[in-house]
Amino acid sequence: MANKIVKSEIFEINISSLNKAQKIIYNKVSNKYRFWETYDFLKFIYKNEVDFSDIFMRDLFYFLIKLNQYTSEILSECYSIYSSKNHDTSLSVAVIPLNASICKILEAIILKKYSLPIFSLEKLIFASLIIFLKKSSYHCRFRYPYRLNKCIEDKITNGYINAINSRNNSFEFIFNLIETELKKEAEILNNNNNNKRLLRVLNNKKLL
Repeated sequence: MANKIVKSEIFEINISSLNKAQKIIYNKVSNKYRFWETYDFLKFIYKNEVDFSDIFMRDLFYFLIKLNQYTSEILSECYSIYSSKNHDTSLSVAVIPLNASICKILEAIILKKYSLPIFSLEKLIFASLIIFLKKSSYHCRFRYPYRLNKCIEDKITNGYINAINSRNNSFEFIFNLIETELKKEAEILNNNNNNKRLLRVLNNKKLL
């Protein structure tokens, strides 16, 4: 009996097939964040052949990279304050899942709403990102880049924000996704003494 061949789930981006704008995004993400959720999310988009516009991809990954930089700053502050007292990896173990939450939400939205016109899906993703950031205790001190503020002012994006927050039947699953990740976030921040150190760093506005 012949052995069954199991296809590998590993997916790598074929760089040669990318256009100039896509290669720029790929290089920015892969050079610094290859082992972060952001890189996996980029692979997820290409693996599922979601035909987002170059402008949308540029802006979205600009925001995600800024969020990664924010996380790097938080980790740096945590280590500078606490490492001399009790050096361990528990703080980074707590912080990395907090940083990854938004990519999990966006992946689920793409899978659920892939049938939407691409333009609408792009606006829905920005709306979901904005809602999560506004509600997140971890990201509450993240300084919105100018491009994200422009998204907040966009009328169509605001329409989706209102629809999600009002638990419109078509988008209630997004509200629930966000609430689930926020509950996980609260558990991480309040779970033990090491994570409470992280909460103290986040609450100390003088640090960043």
